[in-house]
Amino acid sequence: MKFNPHTQRLFTDDGRLIKRLHCPFRLDWRKLGPADDPAERRCEICQHAVTDTALRTEEELLVLMAGNRHACLKVDLNQDNLTLTYRDEKQATWTQKRPARDQNRED
Repeated sequence: MKFNPHTQRLFTDDGRLIKRLHCPFRLDWRKLGPADDPAERRCEICQHAVTDTALRTEEELLVLMAGNRHACLKVDLNQDNLTLTYRDEKQATWTQKRPARDQNRED
């Protein structure tokens, strides 16, 4: 997956838009309530499930978004299946940068 931190848009590796991320609450993942699925947590404010994109494939996320375009997603800039991108919308080119890994980071 590719994520543009400037536009907050999440794309598949082949450039299909998964979702533009926007949450007015900006909650800490660790403080969200539990859900039945280990890849999800529950927001106590809006009552939505929040899906961890690190634990889903691009195809699973596309299916999720097709079924519920308001589904909430969590993106960690250090997750293994994510590349930071800075897309030039006018030229439709991609510049990629892998986030630096902090070996001492605790999740």
